[in-house]
Amino acid sequence: MTATNADAAPALPRVGRVLRVEDLVMIGWVAVVSPVLFRVGGEHAPFQSGQPLLGLLELASVIGVLMCIAARRAPDPGGRAQPGLINRGVIGPLTGGLLLVTISGFTALGVPSQLVLAMLAVAGVAMVVVHFVLPPLDVLARRALVAPFGAIAGGIYWSFIEAVLPNQQAVALRRAAFLDPHAATAVLLFLGAFSVIYYAMLVYAPRQIAEREGGWPAWIVRYLAFAVSITLGISWLSMLSA
Repeated sequence: MTATNADAAPALPRVGRVLRVEDLVMIGWVAVVSPVLFRVGGEHAPFQSGQPLLGLLELASVIGVLMCIAARRAPDPGGRAQPGLINRGVIGPLTGGLLLVTISGFTALGVPSQLVLAMLAVAGVAMVVVHFVLPPLDVLARRALVAPFGAIAGGIYWSFIEAVLPNQQAVALRRAAFLDPHAATAVLLFLGAFSVIYYAMLVYAPRQIAEREGGWPAWIVRYLAFAVSITLGISWLSMLSA
């Protein structure tokens, strides 16, 4: 009996490490904050100008990811080699996610193309400086740089849902998903397919830049928590649309 308890004890911390602070922030943002802000803010469509605050927040989150990419990694105290980004399937989703949020940020600001090119050049110079001048960053600093990107990206989700579905149809589908389990199937299938791509581009890939951790079981659990938060967010939008 004693040996069994001793063997089971080390497994408990692993369960606690599946959902991290970033996951809890994302769940709260997608389930509660983002739907309310989206409705109160006037339900702006994706890539819509005239939103300077949103544009600044989106670009700031992109800069955080770029600085994390450029920064050198602090040596692992245990001397363990981390898996490569290609093995993690990160390069493609990360590129798509960065382009998506960057374009959205510049469009929201409504800046001319000449200024966009100048800002991109400054960002490139900053990445070189960070890589060669600043000391290597530990894992916590890298996670802090990437965390805002995931939170800001949560707000983009709702604008895409509204753009894909006409407003009246979207409201009807939300109510169906909230009240009728049979009618909810089509909604959940659509949201599931879209959210898997979204999650890979805007959550999984940037976090692998910060720290290449977590096996597929852990990331499946994290995605399912994200999917549950989407369902809760739909419920909020249903009540606000009533």
